[in-house]
Amino acid sequence: MFTRIVSFALAFVFWQILALFLPPSIMPGPIETTVTLWNNLAAGDVLEHLWITLLRVFGGLALAMAIAVPVGVLMGVHRTAEGVLDVWVMVAMTIPSLCYALICFIWLGLNEFAAIVAIAVTAAPSIAINVWEGVKGIDVKLIQMARAYEAGRRQVFMRVLLPQVMPYIMASLRFGLGITWKITVFVELIGRPSGVGFKLFYWYQLADMKQVLAWTLLFTLVMLLIELVALKQLERYLFSWRPRVAA
Repeated sequence: MFTRIVSFALAFVFWQILALFLPPSIMPGPIETTVTLWNNLAAGDVLEHLWITLLRVFGGLALAMAIAVPVGVLMGVHRTAEGVLDVWVMVAMTIPSLCYALICFIWLGLNEFAAIVAIAVTAAPSIAINVWEGVKGIDVKLIQMARAYEAGRRQVFMRVLLPQVMPYIMASLRFGLGITWKITVFVELIGRPSGVGFKLFYWYQLADMKQVLAWTLLFTLVMLLIELVALKQLERYLFSWRPRVAA
């Protein structure tokens, strides 16, 4: 915890040093940005937009994980599936998020469902590749040993395969959360009348750098809160059985 606090303090010091050498219209300092964020919170406009963005983020992440995890596991355990799907997953990953967003909005309309689908299909290929690479690293000898002891398919999956795959799924969840945040802000910017991305674009059009940084600081703090409070605790719970490796 101490090292995290020191790293945050150093980041703010570096930010303040930059602000001393640049005009406020280009780089407002951390104090001015924090005051702006506080005034936005006091005005009552922030929480509504943040809540809408969070719903889109977690909706898109849930749909992306539901698509990507089965595809990644299938590619990792089945050679034929890997040969069929790997090219298409790579192609899907190279298509820009703008294309997915525009296609979803044209096909499904300018609504929440289209936004969540656009977020999910953009994030899913990267998550699938992460899971695929993880599953390929499974220790096959443990599965063979379980079969030698006449373990059933369910036991092999629950006791041998799943514990080895879970760290990669957890890593994919973290990775996917970061991706969906970025995509959500972009989708809101081009196609929704609410959310953090919408507010960022609004203040960008007014060339108000202080407000742009204030909204950026907001979702950065929220991401850190989700990581440290939710994901870290979930990771500790899921992997409490693993012995700690001392450096």
